[in-house]
Amino acid sequence: MTGKLAQIIVLLGAPGAGKGTVAQYLKSKYDVCHFSTGNLLRNEIQEGTNLGMKVKGIVASGGLVGDDVINEIVEKNLGETVGGCSIVVLDGYPRTRRQAEVLDGMTSGKLKALIRVVELSIDREALISRLSQRLVCSECGNTYGPKDGKSTCSCGGGLIKRKDDEESTIRERFRKYEEETLPVSSYYGDRLVKVSGSGTPDEVAQSVDGVLCSFGIEKRR
Repeated sequence: MTGKLAQIIVLLGAPGAGKGTVAQYLKSKYDVCHFSTGNLLRNEIQEGTNLGMKVKGIVASGGLVGDDVINEIVEKNLGETVGGCSIVVLDGYPRTRRQAEVLDGMTSGKLKALIRVVELSIDREALISRLSQRLVCSECGNTYGPKDGKSTCSCGGGLIKRKDDEESTIRERFRKYEEETLPVSSYYGDRLVKVSGSGTPDEVAQSVDGVLCSFGIEKRR
């Protein structure tokens, strides 16, 4: 991995806390490269890389993509991007303490000092209500809620309800989140700042702006 990164921003939060919405906001207002783990996996598969074939085989067999493969894909993509970005936003990674430790160790440990974390917090029942009403663009993956009043995405794609946004599935996702990902928060300690995800998108964006300002990151001029 070569080049220099000014900052890496990790977005943490329970399913539906608004990580994707915040990531889209950051892309529109800041000079960032956005890494969504899901998108990285899909890209590797579509491009037919060795990693992509490995992931495709795991998914086809009904297995879960393990930490080692996820870590390898993230490190590869960071390595290909660092020279052209001043800020990288990681959305959906790290999900476990082990992944966080591996991320800290990339570039022989030099990456650790560049990482800052924004965690979106919101009441569990409010999140379940939000997720159960969520629609997702079938083309680009942008998400919309009832207040958005959208029937199609801004990219022109159709909006669908995902099976994993059914209430029973949501509660199971929360159980896994509390078991696997909550420990990541304590791992980051004073590198992490919590932001309420309960407000309107504009209110959340304003809070995130304040946190990034405290990190020394300014909006695109």
